[in-house]
Amino acid sequence: MKYYVHHTPGRLRIRIPSIRNNPVRADHVKSLLNIGGTEKIKVNPITGSVVATYDPGAVSGKHLLGILKENGFYSEDRTITIDDQLRQASNTAAHKFRRAFFSWAVGRVLESNGLSLIAAFI
Repeated sequence: MKYYVHHTPGRLRIRIPSIRNNPVRADHVKSLLNIGGTEKIKVNPITGSVVATYDPGAVSGKHLLGILKENGFYSEDRTITIDDQLRQASNTAAHKFRRAFFSWAVGRVLESNGLSLIAAFI
């Protein structure tokens, strides 16, 4: 179970797997985050996504995450950020490119030397 977090001062977006398809837990998260300094809390129980807009002078994103953590809705060690997702996508793309390039190179070698290879076995 991974938590996706994207934070910029004044806006915190977190995807919480345990509230997905669970409107009761989603409402509980909304009530937990409805504190002084928060301007708007939008919870989508279908996707498990929470977006909190807040006044950075009154409250911090770290404080909001702390509230979620204290109540069992967040764990730092199972968090994935946009940087983690980009790194993973980059590694996947590089792996696929290497495989495609190797297949292409082997095909070119066999294409140009195919008759020589067959003649060597005869």
